[in-house]
Amino acid sequence: MWDIIDIYSIHISRLFNSLHNKELIQGLIAQTFTIGRKEISKWYSFNKAIEETRTIKLEHKLLLSNGRITKCDTISYYGNNLSTLLVREFDSTYVHIKEYRHQVEFSGSATKNITPYIEPEENKGNLAGRTIISNWEDDKGIKKQTIIKYNDLEHVILCDAWWNGKRIKKEFEYQYDSHNNWIECKEYHDGNYVNLHLCQYKYK
Repeated sequence: MWDIIDIYSIHISRLFNSLHNKELIQGLIAQTFTIGRKEISKWYSFNKAIEETRTIKLEHKLLLSNGRITKCDTISYYGNNLSTLLVREFDSTYVHIKEYRHQVEFSGSATKNITPYIEPEENKGNLAGRTIISNWEDDKGIKKQTIIKYNDLEHVILCDAWWNGKRIKKEFEYQYDSHNNWIECKEYHDGNYVNLHLCQYKYK
């Protein structure tokens, strides 16, 4: 047994703070798929076709009560269908976490402060339609820039930033339901379609 480092707290915070009409939501399931491409041959053609594939990578299941998170389960998928399950119970101050390997083998527990899971990003409520540009220097003193652009619902549609020493332009395309919550988000890196995010909601 060991203490758990919950690397998904920022995922949950971003998901929770992206929601509209939280008081109407009883629960949701958010899934992330990686998009792949493979060549396939057809018996009637010498030309190879490209087939798009989806592989599930991550799944969050949230329960809400009166606009507050009460429970969140996260399943992270790896190769050969192996996966880790994190079960979280929320109270007003803390998050109580249990971790299971292969979804069934208990491997540890922890209690964390609730703040990182629900704290909104800076300027939340004033981001609709805005573009934020940040200039900074890396460890070697090289000047760099990050550009983040939001749509009218305060969802990120552009993040032009540095990731692991490489500049990547991430773009996001959304589809919404009648409550202004996103149900589909396509993620592009430098113009390449790489991730698909889907979300299903249960409303009151």
